[in-house]
Amino acid sequence: MIKTSLFLFILILSGLSYGQTGILLVSLPDKDTIDHKHPVFNWYYAPAPQGRDVIRYNYVLTELKKNQSALSGVTVNQPLMRINGVAGFQLVYPYDAPELEFGKRYGWQLEKTVNNVIVEKSEAWEFILYKPIVEPYKYVTLSTQPDATQYEATGGKLFFTLKERYNTTGTKCYIYDSRNKVTQARIAEDTEDATLQSTDEVVVSKTGSNFYELDVRSLAQGNYRLLVMNAKGQKYQLNFLIK
Repeated sequence: MIKTSLFLFILILSGLSYGQTGILLVSLPDKDTIDHKHPVFNWYYAPAPQGRDVIRYNYVLTELKKNQSALSGVTVNQPLMRINGVAGFQLVYPYDAPELEFGKRYGWQLEKTVNNVIVEKSEAWEFILYKPIVEPYKYVTLSTQPDATQYEATGGKLFFTLKERYNTTGTKCYIYDSRNKVTQARIAEDTEDATLQSTDEVVVSKTGSNFYELDVRSLAQGNYRLLVMNAKGQKYQLNFLIK
């Protein structure tokens, strides 16, 4: 037991000598903002005199709390994901890993190992995932003139845009069913906590400048008319179908 402990101690000291220059994180850059869920992480270290065959890396990722630093997060939080034994200097976020969520901050760090013993840790960096604007072709442009064209809401969502030159503050949305019964839809910022949204309300999320996502999952199947009125009283309309 004593010999084993002594061996590990010597191994750690020798491993530390490899990394006098430290592990150099390259990307994602610290505090980077990304719009995709499978980023590529890169790092580098100076060549080790003893060779690289015994060197591996452990990748650690955690979700950061509000106002929490990346170092604090990777130190005290439960890891969202840990991948041990990475060879080389690159890791693509796996497709079978826990899905990254829009609007959340994540901290990540690398642990350098020699013969499966951690000998050094990198800095801890962070990034945030922001939801990109949905592909333009998904958006329907609302018209100021009555139009008989009917659009289908797929997946419980309807994407629309307004050709507005002005600030859309004060915009209101109304939905009319086939009996002309009206329901007012609440406009929420895309970063708003989804847990605050009632499951039976109609919510319009603003996903960009004059771009909106209408959640119609609480509505029954049928024909509807969407009416959007800006602060100047101008009205935009759209007929849509929920199957």
